[in-house]
Amino acid sequence: MNLSSEHLGALQDGNQWAMLLAPSPLSFLVGAIVIILITSYTWSSSTDTTKGLPNLNPPGFFSSVEAKKFFLRSGGSLVAQARKLYPGQAYRVMTNIGERVIVPHELLEEVRNERRLHFGHGFVEDGGFDGRVPGFEPFMILTQNEIFPTVIKKYMTKIPPTMSKSICDEAEFIIPRTIGDSIDWHEMALSPVVLEIVTKVAVRVFLGTEFSRNEDWVRVTQGFTHSWAIEASKLHLWPRPLRMLIHWILPGCRAARSQVNEARRMLAPVIAKRQAMTQAAIAAGHDVPRFDDSIEWIAEEAARRGVAYDTAMVVNFQLILTLVAIHTTTDSLQQFLVDLAQNPESFQQIRQEVIGQLQAGGLSKDSFHKMPLLDSAMKETQRLKPIQFLMMRRRAQADIKFSNGLHLKKGTRIWADTCRMRDPAVYENPDEWDAARFLRLRSQPSKASEAHLISLSPDHLGFGYGIHACPGRFFAVHELKVLLCHLLVKYEWTLAPGTDVTPMYLGETCFANPETKVMIRRREEPEYDFSSI
Repeated sequence: MNLSSEHLGALQDGNQWAMLLAPSPLSFLVGAIVIILITSYTWSSSTDTTKGLPNLNPPGFFSSVEAKKFFLRSGGSLVAQARKLYPGQAYRVMTNIGERVIVPHELLEEVRNERRLHFGHGFVEDGGFDGRVPGFEPFMILTQNEIFPTVIKKYMTKIPPTMSKSICDEAEFIIPRTIGDSIDWHEMALSPVVLEIVTKVAVRVFLGTEFSRNEDWVRVTQGFTHSWAIEASKLHLWPRPLRMLIHWILPGCRAARSQVNEARRMLAPVIAKRQAMTQAAIAAGHDVPRFDDSIEWIAEEAARRGVAYDTAMVVNFQLILTLVAIHTTTDSLQQFLVDLAQNPESFQQIRQEVIGQLQAGGLSKDSFHKMPLLDSAMKETQRLKPIQFLMMRRRAQADIKFSNGLHLKKGTRIWADTCRMRDPAVYENPDEWDAARFLRLRSQPSKASEAHLISLSPDHLGFGYGIHACPGRFFAVHELKVLLCHLLVKYEWTLAPGTDVTPMYLGETCFANPETKVMIRRREEPEYDFSSI
């Protein structure tokens, strides 16, 4: 996702919302109704069982807008304050997307496998407005028939050699076209380049070169991700009943509707062609043609479940699949490149490890298993700057009571704090980036199983924890390692003079700085030839 500092700044300052809230003849006509709805919304923000919890930033009497905007600007400092005020306690906080209960670390073992707490329903409600707002209906795929998580787990966990080769081939194609092929040092804005690389590699795996080389499709998928990231926060400022009206005038919501329609226009002929080929093959008594891509994965899973398979399902699946694939992976890759540039000694050690294993065994999962320093350093980057400082998004699908007495009514939304990832009681010198930190932990029997990048732990919530942990982490980690192998072997880079690498906070999200620039050049004699794979 490519969020410029202007986009983030405008959201944090609330300027774009101020335009919507400015007086107009229409606003006077509906003003009384708005006040009534906002007041009703504010009073009903907490359930009866959570109103007794401490409230970090309670809403105003008539509106929660200012509390939401304050969290959008200062969520990180608010949560840091809560860590001191309410240690080991659950508390309420009005976030930019509504009130949430933050559960303490002590409850994570109960939360992790509680099936009445659901990630998909929480994400659909938070990011997709339950599919009721046109343009955000693709999010409904996350809760319909369990097809989305099933496809991810079934087809994107083991990473077959054909998928790995597709990642490598697309990296070989797109990296020199975005970074350049010059052996001279040149300045480069990091965020747009990383976004382009990650997007096209992901699309190559999901839909093949027909779409990864289609600039219109890349534009639509990137645009939809951007529209969601920006407009969802704006729309959440408004009471639920008014969102069905306000979305019509928000530019980003209009863009999201257009992007969904354009995606449908591009995918519909492909789906129709495949269905015709299938019918023709069956009629002729021939084998049905098979395609190794995500359209085929959906079709197979829908048929297995006896679920209607249509263009809308494919469009929704593709837009959300690409969104989740590029959102965190782009941020993770950019931050890791920055961390390497800031730690040149570790940079060279990791590079030598990568080159040695590539020369010994080629680009393979077995080679990756023999790159423990790379794995450790990537996990360290995720520890210091996860994509969110509040994780484990869940929605209570029924009333739940925990061992400490915390009672969640159906519909309550919760998060967990990532504070343990910088806790000195857990990690020595927790604010320092230490490439070998998790490599050393592998030698400790009690920590060895938690020290790998894809491993889950209550002390490291980078990929979540429990039954709703990120199912796509296996693909994301493999993709990142392939891309890093290409970059480490072929290029050298350092931070551009005076560039700002300070992460940017927006609500509960922590982005790698979108304005970061590097000095980069291609190496004259790379030690490994990826075209030989």
